[in-house]
Amino acid sequence: MTTHVGDAILDRERLKQYFLDGCKAETDLCVGVEWEKIGVYRDSAEGIRYSGPNGVEAIFKALMEKFQWEGVFSGPHVIALKKGESSITLEPGGQIELSGRKAALLKENAGELHEHLGEIKEVSEPLGIAWLGIGFQPVSAVEAIEWVPKERYAIMRENLKTKGPLTYSMMKQTASIQISLDYTSEGDAIEKLRLAMGLSPILSAVFANSPLSGGGLNGFYSKRAYVWSHTDPDRTGILYQVFDPAFGFDDYVEYALNVPMFFVLREGKWISVNGIRFKEFLENGLGDGNPATKEDWELHLTTIFTEARLKKYVEIRSVDCQNRELSMSVPALLKGLFYDDSSRKAAWNLVSGLSLEERLRLAHEAPVKGLKTKLGNTDLGEIGRELIRLGEEGLRRLPGAMASSDESKYLMPIKELLNKRLTPADSLIGCAAKNASRQERIKQILKCAAI
Repeated sequence: MTTHVGDAILDRERLKQYFLDGCKAETDLCVGVEWEKIGVYRDSAEGIRYSGPNGVEAIFKALMEKFQWEGVFSGPHVIALKKGESSITLEPGGQIELSGRKAALLKENAGELHEHLGEIKEVSEPLGIAWLGIGFQPVSAVEAIEWVPKERYAIMRENLKTKGPLTYSMMKQTASIQISLDYTSEGDAIEKLRLAMGLSPILSAVFANSPLSGGGLNGFYSKRAYVWSHTDPDRTGILYQVFDPAFGFDDYVEYALNVPMFFVLREGKWISVNGIRFKEFLENGLGDGNPATKEDWELHLTTIFTEARLKKYVEIRSVDCQNRELSMSVPALLKGLFYDDSSRKAAWNLVSGLSLEERLRLAHEAPVKGLKTKLGNTDLGEIGRELIRLGEEGLRRLPGAMASSDESKYLMPIKELLNKRLTPADSLIGCAAKNASRQERIKQILKCAAI
C-alpha cells in the first residue's frame, strides 16, 4: 500500500530513497561530532537541575545573552539552542549536547568544541556548576535527577517505562560522544554500518570511561555501555542482521519499519502513537486523512538507538564521553579507520570472522572487563592498539580536502593510554580509590573528570 503526501507517494521505495539521498561525493566527505556531557554542582557532584537560578535553563539563557545563541522553546521553557549549523540540545536528565558543524578537517571540529567548552565554562562557573567528561553520573541516583520538560521526553518516558530495568538510567545518567560519517553509495553505507557494529564492543572498551556511580566504584569500566544493553531491545544494541553479506538499504528499511514508534509531530504538537510499528503507521497514518510523511520517517529514525544507526550518514554511538584531552581521539580514530579503504578493510578483518555467539559475548563482557576482554588468543587491548595503528595510517593516506599532515596528533592521548594497557576509566578508578571519605573522594573525582 502507498500513502499520499501531497503530490508525493510514501512507500518502501521512497523510504529507501531517503538513505540514497544521503550519498555524497568522495570529495565532500566530512566528520560530525556530537558531544554530551554531565553537569554537576561543584560542592556535591550531584546532577544539576533543569529549573531554578542555577540550573540548565539559566545556563541556556546566559548563552543566549552572552554568545548570541538562538533559543528553541517548549512552551515557556528553553530546551535547545541554535547558531548557524550548530545546535546545543538537552538529554532527559539535563545532559548538554553540542551538535557541531560537520567538517572535512578535524581542526575545525576541535576549534568548535573548544570554543563551546569556553562558553559553557564562562556561564557555568558563577553558578557553581562543573561539566564532566565522563560516561555516567558519578553521584546522583536516577530518582534524584530532574526530568527536562520536553514533550518528546515525556512521551518516551511513558513508552519506555516497561521496556528495560535501566531505561530511566539510560535517559538521565549517561553521556557519550557520537560520530557521524558520510557515505558515497549504498554499498559504502552498509560497509561502514557493518564495521561500526562489529567494532562496537572494542570501541566501548578502548574508550571506557564510566566506572563511577553513587559516589564510588561501580564494578564496570563502562557502566554506560552496560546500562544501554539493558534498555528497550527493540531499538538498542547491535543490529546482528547487518553481518549478513546480502544486507542492504531494503533490509534496514524493513528493520526500521518494525521498530515501535514513540510519536509524531503535527503543527508543533507532539502526539503519542502508543508504540505502533512504523509499518502499521505507513498503512493507516493517524486516521482522518492524516497520512505518514517523510518527516515522520526522519523523526522515527532518530528513535533507533543501536550502537550505530543509519540516517543520511552513519552515526557511531559506542563511546563514553571523554575529557577535553581525549575528546578528539574519537573522531580522529574513526575518520582514519572508516574513510581510508585499506584501514577499513584491515579493521573489518579483525572482527569479520566472529560468530553471533562471540559477538554477543563481547558485547556482554566489554563493559565489565574492558581491555581484558578476550578475543581468541588475544584481548581487546591488543586489538585496540592495532586499531590505533590502522587509524594513524588511514589519516596519513587521506586525499584532498580531508588531508592534513598533523591529524594523527589527536590520537596520541588514547595511544599513550593503550600502550600502558589502560583505559580512560583507569584514571577515574585511581581517583576514587585514593580517598577514604566520601567527600574527599568526590573532590578528587571532580578534579579528575571536570572538563
